[in-house]
Amino acid sequence: MRRLCLALLCLVPACQDSTARARPNVLVICIDTLRADRLGAYGYTRHPTSPAIDALAERSILFEDARSAASWTKPSVPTFFTSTYPLQHGVYEGSARAVAGTVSDVLPDQALTLAERFEASGYDTVAFVQNAQLRKGLGFEQGFGDEYHDQAGDAREIRWRMTDWLDERANGETPFFAYLHFLDAHWPYDIPDEYASKFSAGTSIDVFRGEDSRALRDALNDGTRKLDDAEQAGLAALYDGSIRSIDDQLAKLFDTLARRGLADDTIVCIVADHGEEFLEHARVGHGHGLWDNLLRVPFILYVPGETPRRVSTQVALVDLVPTLCAAADVACGGPLEGRDRLSDLAPAPVFAEHKEPGAYVQSYVEGDRKLVRRFVAPPSSAQGSLLDALKPGTRWEAECDGDVGDWEAKELALRDDPATDPMELKGSVAALDTEGFELGGVRVRLAKDCEFYGEMAEANARGTMLVEGLGVKARGRFEGQDFVAEKVKLYAASQETKAEVRGTLTKVEVRGDSFYAWFGPLRVEFGPDTAWKDDASRDMTREDVRRAQALGAAGARAAGFTVEEKLFDLARDPGEHAPIDDAAARERLSLAVDRLVTELSGRATLTGAQRTLGKDEVEDLRAIGYVK
Repeated sequence: MRRLCLALLCLVPACQDSTARARPNVLVICIDTLRADRLGAYGYTRHPTSPAIDALAERSILFEDARSAASWTKPSVPTFFTSTYPLQHGVYEGSARAVAGTVSDVLPDQALTLAERFEASGYDTVAFVQNAQLRKGLGFEQGFGDEYHDQAGDAREIRWRMTDWLDERANGETPFFAYLHFLDAHWPYDIPDEYASKFSAGTSIDVFRGEDSRALRDALNDGTRKLDDAEQAGLAALYDGSIRSIDDQLAKLFDTLARRGLADDTIVCIVADHGEEFLEHARVGHGHGLWDNLLRVPFILYVPGETPRRVSTQVALVDLVPTLCAAADVACGGPLEGRDRLSDLAPAPVFAEHKEPGAYVQSYVEGDRKLVRRFVAPPSSAQGSLLDALKPGTRWEAECDGDVGDWEAKELALRDDPATDPMELKGSVAALDTEGFELGGVRVRLAKDCEFYGEMAEANARGTMLVEGLGVKARGRFEGQDFVAEKVKLYAASQETKAEVRGTLTKVEVRGDSFYAWFGPLRVEFGPDTAWKDDASRDMTREDVRRAQALGAAGARAAGFTVEEKLFDLARDPGEHAPIDDAAARERLSLAVDRLVTELSGRATLTGAQRTLGKDEVEDLRAIGYVK
């Protein structure tokens, strides 16, 4: 299908004679995690974060109200690469757990990207990218025939690489399409000291410059760590300094284009994939909702010969493909959900999506009204639902009834621990001897170097504190029918210890009216009365998302989904802190969203694909805050 689309592109006049006229170069710059309201061009005055970008904006078309289609990189970038929404291109997740390990959604080969459109029109295409969510093999390299460098370094190195590529081009007469993706403004703001301290006088930034930034961010988002005023100001100063570090490199890159005689014949577009939160809704970071401070992004377009202007019409990054193609007079071809915002400034609603582990969220902005809908799949207490969810290779926790030979699950909870983590058995010690003990009929042997910890650990000396009836949790592995404990947690005698097993399922069986889940050789029975231990812990599957999209709000409620709808007045409440009670408007917008989703789903949609990530890829994701 992709080859057909590219062939069709080359039937248009722009492809028939690539030398008939001089065509502009195109430089697309994505500054990861950049809020529009932190640029001088968008009214920011606290710190001079963006003198080079501001100067470019003075000569450009600046869209004052632009939004991304998602609040984090993985679903946002393919949307502005293809002018289709996540529900169409299928990219929602970047680090999901699976039997084979950590998997990531892949942009399918059938997708027609911005780079492929320019490549088909005779452009040299190159990308210098720094974000582990955009690594080669995940589909984003499609169309970058000259080079797709997916570990391009910080802003300075990306600028050097782009300059070197310009100098080494074999044919300077051929126009180029270049995509630069900067990560410097992304937590943990790993920027040179000169920029970390540039705006931080009178603030406190040391806590953000430590080794374990992930733990700090998690603590802030969990509410277990608070920032004082100096630290809050320091966080803002670090973010502003990171933006300035990119801006200074852009100033040098723009100077490079000018010295090489390219500035007056190069379209320059600056966008961001999403914004960032600084505790406005009690969290830091992004990818946890569809608040406007996560969606409002810069969209600055310099087109040689175009009159500079500010555009107040609400636009979206899904408009990027048709707008850039029109600016360069390149045929778009393929499916397009966006509009050419050089010629079409008619108002249009702005739609966004977010798939979180336990819910699917949509937002819909029409003028000053913003509707946010959150779908949670039905609780899975029924046998059929549990059977659908209990898949081999997934990790579960089963709270069972008593310490008997047959383990019977009363409550089940899906876990997000890695499937390769050791198994855990919890219960009361029985049949104690010198080699070990029993938990619920399972023989537990102590490994030679078994570690004891917990409330009674300090008093323990190689198991001498183990007594009949003591509550313990054994962590280890099965060897045959015996469980070999590598670590044992000892609970205080006064603490109630329920029988539990936590581990990765190896098989699930249905035998007449009985249902069994197997954790290695350990069989756990469940049935009609077995409930989810915590419905919120259930993962929102891709099938759940598709059902919610197909059913709409009313249909989803009837099918047992929990559907929460909040309506905001952005004119009176731009921070989205107080939903308004306007049932008529909420119902009208909800029906409008249902119609839009039905239309989008009815147009070209791609089959979602996933790829298992390698160890280095997982570590790179962990370094920028993904993958626990």
